[in-house]
Amino acid sequence: MPAFRPPRDWDAVYAAADGYHFGEEPSQLAHTALGFYRLFNGPVDGLALDLGSGEGRDTAYLAKAGLNVVARDVSPTGLEKTRTLLGRLGVPANRVDLGVADVRDFDYSPGTYDLALAANVYQFLRPEEAPAHLARLQEATKPGGICAVGVFSPAMTAWGAETGDYFSATADELLAYFPPSGGWLPLDRTEYWTYRPENAMMVSFAYVVARKESKS
Repeated sequence: MPAFRPPRDWDAVYAAADGYHFGEEPSQLAHTALGFYRLFNGPVDGLALDLGSGEGRDTAYLAKAGLNVVARDVSPTGLEKTRTLLGRLGVPANRVDLGVADVRDFDYSPGTYDLALAANVYQFLRPEEAPAHLARLQEATKPGGICAVGVFSPAMTAWGAETGDYFSATADELLAYFPPSGGWLPLDRTEYWTYRPENAMMVSFAYVVARKESKS
């Protein structure tokens, strides 16, 4: 089984894909986050952030459900494919704000998002960088909102993954960033592995979904 090496040129990855590299179905993290959003908030009509939106599978899922979405990704090709997907699904253009941005340069506006999603993007930051960005994502989540983060699990190395100097965390390590004493209600912590037949590779991820408790 070949070792997993994270891509460095996502624009090339998305341009070379026959269709959508990760498919058109939403990520497990986005599906879980939206489920909890509905549980606590009822009708879906708030503002979501999809940071590291790729080709738009999660952006389309959240927008189709009724959320307005701010989607940011480093790949112009990914954003063009997002526009195509949104058009095919009949999502109104004014529901999604698409833009090219590196996560390192993103302006996290405090208390802005009802659902803040960073699915497998912080794992491409250095270990000393990622916690600060995670904290900013938490600050950008509105009181009563949902924050969802997914990253590489260190279990990747068991299958020979070559992740280099990237951030990774077990589900419990990621959960520690969302302490109840800090105003967080943990909702889901999951760690899983999956086989990718298109690459004949095993990959492993961890994610956490939490609710930012409303201010008293």
